[in-house]
Amino acid sequence: MHMLGLLPLVRELRVIDNNYRNHVWLSKTLFNRCVLRPFLAFTNLRKLEMDFLDIPSFLPNIRRYFGHFPPTVRSLALREPKGSRREIIYFIGLFQHLQDLGFRYGWGESKEEPADDPTLTPPFIPPLQGWLTLCGFARMGFLEDMINLFGGIRFRFMSLYGVCDTRIPLDACAKTLEVLLLEPTDPYGE
Repeated sequence: MHMLGLLPLVRELRVIDNNYRNHVWLSKTLFNRCVLRPFLAFTNLRKLEMDFLDIPSFLPNIRRYFGHFPPTVRSLALREPKGSRREIIYFIGLFQHLQDLGFRYGWGESKEEPADDPTLTPPFIPPLQGWLTLCGFARMGFLEDMINLFGGIRFRFMSLYGVCDTRIPLDACAKTLEVLLLEPTDPYGE
């Protein structure tokens, strides 16, 4: 597709790792010239899904790899991204027109994370007015930090499953929320 010049026509990109037990982190080391050139040709993406993204490996030059996406990407879904709260929030803040955001994690205990570097501030505050999808989400402090750094979140639609504290996103979006999807089999539901 790259040789034919078709990559700029692609609207949705999914970088998926189906080998969950022995997954490979999507890191800067995988982006040699043969991979980076076609990757940079995706200039009109609307939706980006990435599994096991190793965000710290791309810092501080993260815009070299993802700087061409922000003008067009409206939906971002990350499965078990690697990084501190601030690093992940910084990555989200690259996408200035982002409406939909999703996180998918494996099941585990909720853990308090160490404090992050306070100097890592997102370059943009995305609108975040579409869907928020959280599955297996137990990252303590992440949503509070995101809400504080972005000056709030305004999602209109939410799908929550296996979220250790649903009160945080629900309180933050109380004035804008139109649709809430909950599963009766949710292990955290009551």
